[in-house]
Amino acid sequence: MTYEELRKFLKNTKKYPNCKKYPRAPLIHKGFPGTFNLSFTEYDMLKEFGGYSDFSHDLIFSTTQSCIRPQDILENIREGNDLWKYLGVFEMSDIGGQIVLSEKNDIEKVHAWQLNRLIEILVELGLKKENIYPSYQAGGKVSKITAGKYNFDFKIPEDKFTKELFIKEGIPWKNLIPDETRDTFLSLHINMQTPWGYRNEINYNIGTKKNPKFLDIATLEYFLWYPTYSSKKKVAKNINGLQDIILTVSVGGIGVERLYMAINGLKNIQEVDYLKKFYDLFKILYPKLTEKQRIKSGEALRALHRIFSDKEIYKIESLGRNRKLKVKLFIRIIIENIKEINQEKLKNLLELHSKVQPWHKELKKGIQPTIDRIKRYYQSQK
Repeated sequence: MTYEELRKFLKNTKKYPNCKKYPRAPLIHKGFPGTFNLSFTEYDMLKEFGGYSDFSHDLIFSTTQSCIRPQDILENIREGNDLWKYLGVFEMSDIGGQIVLSEKNDIEKVHAWQLNRLIEILVELGLKKENIYPSYQAGGKVSKITAGKYNFDFKIPEDKFTKELFIKEGIPWKNLIPDETRDTFLSLHINMQTPWGYRNEINYNIGTKKNPKFLDIATLEYFLWYPTYSSKKKVAKNINGLQDIILTVSVGGIGVERLYMAINGLKNIQEVDYLKKFYDLFKILYPKLTEKQRIKSGEALRALHRIFSDKEIYKIESLGRNRKLKVKLFIRIIIENIKEINQEKLKNLLELHSKVQPWHKELKKGIQPTIDRIKRYYQSQK
């Protein structure tokens, strides 16, 4: 299966009733001020409802999102940590649709449907249940789970429901990973009241039983609480407790490149077919660089290309101060690793980067703006 075939499969697989297909969100939107699109639902929820807590009607949609997480680039890729699994820009697909219902229905029933659908997809793609290792929230006080970010003593119960669902679906109980951190407890405040709940990271062992190598390929989330506040000002520092949610939200996302790795038995994410073509050319153009140098600069370059191709965001002036700073840091990573900026080589790389992703036709428009921005910064430093 090619990467393009996998994208089409996920796009056209069975979805939740009344699910609509949506175009991807722009990389730059109000859901993530000062940074780029980090996940899945924020853009469309804000566009539809203006927030994350008051839904006048149902919203069930399917899409494939482009994501850039600067933390991955600056703290992992730049430092050479786990280069086998991190990307500068990657894609997330839904499982069976993002499900937002305006009334409080049976959230466990909806969550079970989402989880069952995920296992069906993974098995249909040839993955083995004995290699699936899901995490779940083991429970505890909010203050401890959030490592002091929120200091109130509401006790979060163990997520027994999801744990039992995985076992019922044929996942070995020994594979279940109890967790007592925010990795499995969504405790967010995205500039406004945001629902809280449980989260599961779905890991797949691409190593062996003796030497396991876990790859996080998917996420499941369902929400049970709203934060309460100590004053009318609903900001994160004023959160002082939780109350039961009055609607139904179930979210599931798949990391498409990582899933491709798992189903094709790859050990490095740079072996994903469209990425391999990019890095094969990179090696020809820059034969003296080490593999680490190519990956570090290549992922920063790919992220920049995606940013400057996004919708109408072709000029650096369109970005705010914090985003401009991140762009500069991405460019520094490129310069730190390839040293000398050759416009012709960059153009060849970005033209190929556009060609191998025909599903992102706008990439062609971002080639010259990306080169111009790198050149401008490079000359200013000289």
